[in-house]
Amino acid sequence: AAFNSWDMKSPPFVRGETLYIPSCFVAWNGMALDEKTPLLRSMEALSKEGVRMLKNLGEEEFTEVRCFVGWEQEFFVVSKENFMKRPDLMATGRSVMGAPPTKGQQEELHYFGQIPGSVHRYIEDVQKEMWLLGSPMLVYHNEVAPGQHELSPIFQVSNHSVDTNAYCMEIMHEIADKHGLAVLFHEKPFAGVNGNGKHNNWSVQGFGRGVSCNLMKTGKKDKDQVRYTVATACLAKAIHMHGDVVRCACIGAGNDHRLGAQEAPPAIMSLYPGIGMEAHMKAVVAGGPLEGYSGESKPLSYGTDAVQDVAVAAEDRNRTAPFPSCGNRFEFRAVGGAQNLAHPNVMINTALADAMRMWSELVEGGMDIRDATAQILKDSMKAVFTGNGYSKEWPIDAVNKRKLQNLHNTVTALDQFACDKNKEMFERMGVYLPEEVEARANVMFEKYALVISIEAATMISMVNTGIIPACAKDLKTYAGTSLAGPREATYSAVQDAVSALEAALAAVPHGSEQAEAHYMCDKVFPAMQECRKACDAAELLMEASLYPFPTYHQLMYSHH
Repeated sequence: AAFNSWDMKSPPFVRGETLYIPSCFVAWNGMALDEKTPLLRSMEALSKEGVRMLKNLGEEEFTEVRCFVGWEQEFFVVSKENFMKRPDLMATGRSVMGAPPTKGQQEELHYFGQIPGSVHRYIEDVQKEMWLLGSPMLVYHNEVAPGQHELSPIFQVSNHSVDTNAYCMEIMHEIADKHGLAVLFHEKPFAGVNGNGKHNNWSVQGFGRGVSCNLMKTGKKDKDQVRYTVATACLAKAIHMHGDVVRCACIGAGNDHRLGAQEAPPAIMSLYPGIGMEAHMKAVVAGGPLEGYSGESKPLSYGTDAVQDVAVAAEDRNRTAPFPSCGNRFEFRAVGGAQNLAHPNVMINTALADAMRMWSELVEGGMDIRDATAQILKDSMKAVFTGNGYSKEWPIDAVNKRKLQNLHNTVTALDQFACDKNKEMFERMGVYLPEEVEARANVMFEKYALVISIEAATMISMVNTGIIPACAKDLKTYAGTSLAGPREATYSAVQDAVSALEAALAAVPHGSEQAEAHYMCDKVFPAMQECRKACDAAELLMEASLYPFPTYHQLMYSHH
């Protein structure tokens, strides 16, 4: 048996004649069967350890710590007509084949361009619907790739923010249909251009009677600087000690296409606190005081009297980092566009709570606050990186010198998820029992294998019923001429590639979710890549009227 119960810290809402009640779903034995229950547990663990940390800093007035999330949802928009003609988009959310258009994102103009009228009208309607549900949008704009856009609301307490993202995605699908459009949240709908992320802007704030503070923002006062230094040290410890857990926050077959691909952070988890803050942290390790980093904004001049100076943050944001500081929050940039936000926040909340526990135990054991912070930072500075996360040198330095884990895909990350260290942490923080951790790992392995198997089966069907017949028709056009060029060899390569993919899919081992996921990653997915390469080469030679599916150009531009 399983049971539903209202999350009383997330407000219900009415749409049409239906009352929607954010709820938790657990089994008869109390084990979580949903994403919300672990999120609430992790928020309470972070509150408990956050208050404990604040009291050890002498700030007795705080009785609760809350975490907040402001999400940024990236998405593609295509015409509904073209969407319905692409079996891969319908079945998997991404195109499993498709040659690049002549104009993709090479000029990098789309980000700064005008939003197409059809998309503008669509997003305006989404914004109105979200406003009626109490979640006002803060901004919407074009993204880097043609046909790609983003919207984000004002930040909210984490569980409510996660709920708003879930129903926003649902509403976006509904309203897109009314506009003759389809929306794609998959992390890589189209090869060769940027994919979809969901940036998780995350802050942790303390509250008491008449008082509040942001643990992720420094200030002019010494106590603010001390608090921020300690909290940042704990976050560095969390990422260094539980980098595998943080990496598991952003797993998925879709996100494997995106991470580390010059458009999203690498799969190596690191913290970017800013260059100035990094220097301050190193000074603390060397014996310096916790005070000294105010992070005050500074004036920026445009170099002309026609424009007034503006105040800018003390540190620039590093877009190549998975976890950069943004002045009053940290932005977890590695989350995938199609993910439910609960899981990533469970991982980072729990990891930070555990690091705060370690700091508090040092202080409660008699260690000075400064020395405890330096001790926490001593090894954790290996996870602090302020350089270029897209560089070729970073993975080598991270693994060989810093001894950080490069869990480069979903299955290698999941291999670590249910290790003893992580099961002990989740149980200690009251988030998951060891059995729940093992069950979650199995479910995530199974999901990965299912996604790849569906993609592979879809590709095989599209090739056998669409691409190969079109190749045969195109080849007939050149019979008796010397104009066929490489077509016969290119089209034969399609047949060879799909046969190899069929053989790989037929040989999937069964019995172990982990083994099946690894097989899909190591055997089936590479066979899909080879099949795609052959299909895309064929598309570039084929008569346009014979190609059986809407092309990338049509998908990205026709709805404008």
